[in-house]
Amino acid sequence: MTFDQILTFVTIYRLGSISKAAEKLYLPQPTVSHRIKQLERELGKPLLIRANGTVRLSQEGSAFLPYALSALNSLDQGREAVDQLKQGMPGTLSLGCNNSFAGTMLPPILESFMAEHPGIAMKVYCYSTEEQVNMLKSKHIQIGITRYTANAPDITFKLLYAHPAYAVISRDHPYAKRETLTLQDVLKERLILYESDSISRKKIDLTFKDLNMLYDPHYETNNLQLIKFWIKSTMGIFLSCPLYMQPEIESGEMVAIPIEHNPFPLNQIFLMYREEDVSSLDYWFIRHAERQMKLFRPKETGEERGGR
Repeated sequence: MTFDQILTFVTIYRLGSISKAAEKLYLPQPTVSHRIKQLERELGKPLLIRANGTVRLSQEGSAFLPYALSALNSLDQGREAVDQLKQGMPGTLSLGCNNSFAGTMLPPILESFMAEHPGIAMKVYCYSTEEQVNMLKSKHIQIGITRYTANAPDITFKLLYAHPAYAVISRDHPYAKRETLTLQDVLKERLILYESDSISRKKIDLTFKDLNMLYDPHYETNNLQLIKFWIKSTMGIFLSCPLYMQPEIESGEMVAIPIEHNPFPLNQIFLMYREEDVSSLDYWFIRHAERQMKLFRPKETGEERGGR
């Protein structure tokens, strides 16, 4: 089913004639007839009844008509929205995300997006996944950025980024020159971890429990900046996706090393939104975020460097 077929069907309905529709659409009459036959073949029912040079809707055509009109109306609205964005018309982008993402990856994404759309207003709220889900349902935000999915059937979770946990350490750590680390290597050191009630920490705890391995959660916090301070001070190893330490890794202050036969679940980041509430501006941001996050994906994965 194509736009041309739907447009042709609606035009015939409005003008009551295939020949008049062909004239209106600047098409040969056989082309108009062919489009309708293709549409009827796909739907499996006749949509038009031809008699004495006139055309009227069949019962099936009458049932299909409001959906065809709605589709054309939605496309017209989409064109208007795109034209507004091209003309720099203002809009408001309402986002939710966690503090870690807001303090690391979100600023460059927003900077490049606002450079393309300088007229927009911006609202950013930092909350947990559960709170973002509630804000989406109450329409306080249009898009959420989260590390976890939730049991919310009316919300779409779109994977934005996935990466295995690495051992993130200071450049001055004795392991800093290693290509890979075994889990036994990691357990010889003190671990820097998120607080025990966080989902990230629970995944690590469960992994070690399944492996029947003891470990030393020596440093715990829910503050990313404090975690970075502990890493730089060579106080231990942080098990995490290196994404949140990207600036420090690029500057050489920190090193991210793959773990051999990595047992930990992938670190993931999702966009979440309600399909029916997404505006053209929201859609543009979703596409932009997908493109930008590809720039943060490392050239080498743990598998390529002998990890998992």
